[in-house]
Amino acid sequence: MKTGFFLFLLSVIVFIFPEPGESADVAHPEFNRINAEELKQLMDKKSDLILIDSRDSEKYNREHIESALNIHFDDSGDPISRKMSLMALPMDKLIVVYCDTENEGTSAGLVLDLYDMGCDMGMIKILSGGIAGWKASGYPIVTAGN
Repeated sequence: MKTGFFLFLLSVIVFIFPEPGESADVAHPEFNRINAEELKQLMDKKSDLILIDSRDSEKYNREHIESALNIHFDDSGDPISRKMSLMALPMDKLIVVYCDTENEGTSAGLVLDLYDMGCDMGMIKILSGGIAGWKASGYPIVTAGN
């Protein structure tokens, strides 16, 4: 538990205070990324993956990528419910997390939770550009009216 907290604290410090000349454009650039085209190809092939929308339920209900589960990342809230939802996921499948923040911060927060729980980092990816990148690529979304 102390190790997980230390890693979280270190990641917050690195994110808030990037080294001189280093870009803070993307949270945790060391995490694996997948672009919209690669994800769409996996989905079309019916690959065994789990897609997680880390946005709040209001945004999720308004629009989301088909088959996405909603596990909201709120670093100011109680993490117990979120971590219980994450523990219920099968850890032997590829997990792709997305959000709508420019720097992919809420996606990275869930990835940190998964890593803290012992998930294999090779089995977790962040959707580059989030749902905005998905839509910009012309891929379909589920909307409140559908």
